[in-house]
Amino acid sequence: MTIKNISLEAPRKGIDVMATGDCLHNIWMNEIKECNIIDDGTFELNGTRFILSTEVEDKHRVHHLLFFPCFSAVEYFKQKVSFKSKNIDNDGRPNINMGGDELAEFAKDVDALIGPAHAFTPWTALYAYNNSLEECYKDRTDYISFVELGLSADSDFADKIQE
Repeated sequence: MTIKNISLEAPRKGIDVMATGDCLHNIWMNEIKECNIIDDGTFELNGTRFILSTEVEDKHRVHHLLFFPCFSAVEYFKQKVSFKSKNIDNDGRPNINMGGDELAEFAKDVDALIGPAHAFTPWTALYAYNNSLEECYKDRTDYISFVELGLSADSDFADKIQE
């Protein structure tokens, strides 16, 4: 996968806007920065627009998605969490030795959107290790912007969860 290949294939699937994924990874970020910058938070290649995103794993194995407003927010967030990660420079989805509440605090500091990734996956999801959003994000629960269910999730089942 490359940004170029994604930009060429996305329109074939009817996708106009893509999330980059892995934007904390230096090599991927360098590839992103070679594209046509639209503004400080979006860029374009071959007619496909991209927004800055990544997925991280917290100390409890829960995965979180982050969507950043700009390149400087990515850099600041990375600087702030790097001391808690052994693989932030060599893994697309780094492990960060922090809880969901701490990650949400840093996300809020840079105006990034944050929410749990593939919430029902049995081994890396919010509901695999927590009974609620509040259990994971504690006093930062109100800042959680979304819950990503994943492609195989039962959205009718998800509708039954009150939170």
